Amino acid sequence: MIREPIHKIEPLYPDVLGAITGGKRINLDKLQVALGIHPTRAYINQPIEVIVIFQNMVDQMMQIKVGVQVPTSDRRNEPVVIDLAKKTIGLGLRPGEVGVLHIPIAPLPPTQPGTGFPVRLAVRYRTAEEGRAIRPITGGAPPSVLSVSNFKLQALKEVQYEAHTWNESSDILTTYFDIAPKRIPPMNEDLEPRYESLWTLEEAGQQERELIQSRIPMALRVASSLTKSVVYQPMLQTVEERFAERGMPLHPGETQAIAKMITYTLDEGLELEHAFPLQESRWFQTLVQVIAHDEALVDMKKGQLAVQYLFEPALYDAVLLGFATVQPKVREHLGDKREQANFAQRLMLWYAGQGAPDPSYIYLPLAMGGVVINQMVSTRDDNPWYLIDDLRQAIRGRIRMGVNAEGMTLFQIMTDLLNEAEDSLRRARVPRP
Repeated sequence: MIREPIHKIEPLYPDVLGAITGGKRINLDKLQVALGIHPTRAYINQPIEVIVIFQNMVDQMMQIKVGVQVPTSDRRNEPVVIDLAKKTIGLGLRPGEVGVLHIPIAPLPPTQPGTGFPVRLAVRYRTAEEGRAIRPITGGAPPSVLSVSNFKLQALKEVQYEAHTWNESSDILTTYFDIAPKRIPPMNEDLEPRYESLWTLEEAGQQERELIQSRIPMALRVASSLTKSVVYQPMLQTVEERFAERGMPLHPGETQAIAKMITYTLDEGLELEHAFPLQESRWFQTLVQVIAHDEALVDMKKGQLAVQYLFEPALYDAVLLGFATVQPKVREHLGDKREQANFAQRLMLWYAGQGAPDPSYIYLPLAMGGVVINQMVSTRDDNPWYLIDDLRQAIRGRIRMGVNAEGMTLFQIMTDLLNEAEDSLRRARVPRP
């Protein structure tokens, strides 16, 4: 499809933290944190560093206080002495700023060798006002401009950052290190903590914005090639994998419906449904920023590009587009735009590991939207009857597993949509396989 010209977009703030950690992050609402230690094995008297990356998620100044707790005894109840300059560290972040806090520590005699020595951090923050979110909770596009050298960036990437699941407490964050059976002479190094800014709007933002705007024509050409024929199959596999990884394995019919809705969002859905302009979609904003980060990605296979770099923003957009697609087909009111955006945000919180699975994240409106646009995303080897039959089987299976009243309402809406879709296929004389 030929895309209409776009001359300017308002880019999202880049996911600097995720570009360093490979996606590992701890969400504290307005603040994202990554915690690691380097190296993870120390000698007696050898300083090592606790590494804490902070990513301000809102457009407000933020004051942060970090409390550091080191062990005083080991598993055998033998004394442990860890040299630490400050147990409490305060710092300020500018709106949207990303930076790294280095906290040097050093094991001292009479500490004995061992494994799994914990370093615990309590991170507290405050902002003067509530603020506006300026980054997606799942991260977003990588940065194209940073305030540090490639050498320092690579050093940060080599740190092993802690994984953190949604049901773990974020009151205390913990990382671990080992102590080897060797002692080196005291090094008398300065163990003062130090903070280093990695990205600010003032220093990198303007240069990055200019670069992003210059890549819009290139991104439009790439966007025009994100058609169902190249996107749907890789999207099918990715939907199945990503939902299963997050504790919500899908029935084949559910996988097909969600993959179709996301594919439709990337292909021609925004133009046909008039839900919101392309330049306001998260996936296109991300695409432009991804190309600004690495222009060589325009030559990547488009299906792979879609699932590797655009899946999360396209999932968010597919929820909003899904509401616009489904609402005219059902009697029930599916909420106003603000309520729908809040639902999309809750779904993305779950996807980011910050919430429990919920069947509504499958059906409302993703799978429902997939039913409505079923025939529009059918490929050569795909008969639209497959989706109808597979979804009916999926609903029967979920009802057998037990659902509450809200779930039954959800499945009744879905059943009505399936009945209407069947009638449409019969009227079109689409043969059953």
